[in-house]
Amino acid sequence: AKLLSAYETHTRAFVQIQQGCNQGCTFCIIHLARGPSHSLAPSLIKRQVQRLALNGYPEIVVCGVDLGSYGEDFNNGNQADGQIRMDLVDLLRELLSLGHDPENPFRIRLSSIDPAHITDRLIDLMATESRICPHIHLSLQSGNTLILKRMKRRYDAAHVRERITRLRACLPELVISADVMVGFPTETEQHYLDTEAMLRELNIAFPHVFSYSERAGTPAARIPQDKQVPIKIRKQRNQRLRRAGKELQYRLLESRLGSSAWVLPEKPARHEGYTLCRAEDYLAVLVPTNRSVAGKWCKVEYSHILEGCLAAR
Repeated sequence: AKLLSAYETHTRAFVQIQQGCNQGCTFCIIHLARGPSHSLAPSLIKRQVQRLALNGYPEIVVCGVDLGSYGEDFNNGNQADGQIRMDLVDLLRELLSLGHDPENPFRIRLSSIDPAHITDRLIDLMATESRICPHIHLSLQSGNTLILKRMKRRYDAAHVRERITRLRACLPELVISADVMVGFPTETEQHYLDTEAMLRELNIAFPHVFSYSERAGTPAARIPQDKQVPIKIRKQRNQRLRRAGKELQYRLLESRLGSSAWVLPEKPARHEGYTLCRAEDYLAVLVPTNRSVAGKWCKVEYSHILEGCLAAR
């Protein structure tokens, strides 16, 4: 198997550890187009991560179509380098063991994860290992249990609340983003309001909102037309949820003023004299250019909000 990777300038590298998906959500064609979940060999992943660390990448993003299913196929004819079983947490621990070289420090970020895969072991690892970035991107889709069931997701709304509550208890400064769909067939106004309420309750400040669109060959596309949400209403709910997200974002930024954080410079900002950086929790931060060094983590104190970003003097 060939391990795929990509790079953003010289600050962040993306390493794919898993391909395909076994989920079969009723709105999605990925499991049909890419096939079942396939985990890449730990030895291959470790070699790639070690090479990236030696090349000076300070942050490595671990990616997969269904990231949390990593290792589930190792008992199914796909061997984990002779090991009986290895899951995502086991792999992360092994990757972190490569990062003890003070000459080549790096942090690990998770790309996107299904709420069903937020295990106690993963929470405990994130809470105790500072080299895992305190940011999580949920493949959430909806905050209503009936809609989640009709989407054929692996969890209900109560599970999401329980997992995120436990995560926040262990990582109070955690920043959460999420993929959220509006306008799925049969979604009522109350179903939509349940989703918005969940974002506010769990402080999911960065919702990536998209409207449902039919995909030929999927079960959701076969739902009768009178159960489909009108496109106009889909667009309205999309705009409403984006506005809610902006409110949550601004509230989060205000709460961080006066605190300090490690940030990673990425590129010149549109605002003259500043560099656009990303904090460990993935918040966008503007830092005076004379205070930042490309590809090196630096510690700053948040002093004000500028152009919708936290900024340091």
